[in-house]
Amino acid sequence: MGENTKIDPQLMLDRLHSGEPLLPPLVIRHSSFGSDRAIDAVLEVAFNGAADTERFNVECKTRSTKEDFRKATQQATENAKRLRCHPLIFLPYLSPDRLAELESMAVSGIDLCGNGIVYVPNRICVVRTGQPNLYPDSRLVANPFRGRSGLVARILIEKPHWETLSELTDAIAKHAQLKGLSLSQVSKTVSAYAEELLVLKDGNTIRLADPIRMLDQLGKNWRSNPSARSHYYRSSKGPLRLSELSNSTKLAWALTGESSATRYCTIAQGGPMKVAVSDMKLAESLLSLTPESVPSFADIVLIETQDDAAFFANEQDDDEVRYASRIQTWIELNAGDARQRETAKDLHQSIINASKA
Repeated sequence: MGENTKIDPQLMLDRLHSGEPLLPPLVIRHSSFGSDRAIDAVLEVAFNGAADTERFNVECKTRSTKEDFRKATQQATENAKRLRCHPLIFLPYLSPDRLAELESMAVSGIDLCGNGIVYVPNRICVVRTGQPNLYPDSRLVANPFRGRSGLVARILIEKPHWETLSELTDAIAKHAQLKGLSLSQVSKTVSAYAEELLVLKDGNTIRLADPIRMLDQLGKNWRSNPSARSHYYRSSKGPLRLSELSNSTKLAWALTGESSATRYCTIAQGGPMKVAVSDMKLAESLLSLTPESVPSFADIVLIETQDDAAFFANEQDDDEVRYASRIQTWIELNAGDARQRETAKDLHQSIINASKA
């Protein structure tokens, strides 16, 4: 099946009729639909040829996301208690990890690919696994933790609760030196986080549920750009005044996370300042610089990039120097050498503490 395969709910229910195999060697002896609006089906199941049956209520979902899995198991369990039968979920695909999770909860589950577990404590335990996923979900966003989508994660970590999607979208635009995101882009990204159970949506409100995992996903998915154009310089007219870069509204700029580390951490810094700029030629025209062919003699490195994160939620000091955000600084240190990674641990904790405050 292709990535954008849409599951017809009737396709799933058609597999639950009497006489159909549930999970070989288990067979459906009797099935009923629509008798209870809160459930999708009630099944009586037995081993092939056996007389004794077990009764299951079924909760179907047409997607296999974490959110759908969580909702299905919760609803199936609640209805099973009410109906005094066993809970069973039915999703397009159940991975080995999901099957193990179901077993730990004493919940049964089957999928459209031939995987499943039917578990009745002290009575039945049938497990089938290893079949590939024939119904992969198409993601709303290719990677919600990378590129411009990742800006949504960053601002949610900074402020975990938002009353409306438009309020969140406006805040992203306010914190971006380059262009912000559209309401539609933010909506799709938030929905992708909700599927990962990183965000909870209640009506219009949006709340970050797991700041640690969100931050760790940003770090895991960040990629530096080794091919970015960089030039080394010496100052030709005394001390550098980086604030002169702000004389053009067409230029986005900020110190890199690596060069911003001393603002947030106790760490010794050596070598030239590294400054991310959106336009190398424009930045050169605003500063009095002399090109330097020997990197160790340079005072400053200009790195040309279109990475929105480099210019997002920058902090500014009294000299109007722009620093990478605390999150961007942690990400770069976490991807650095052993000394930088060690320093990043304390910064990680301070970001999480601030998010939970």
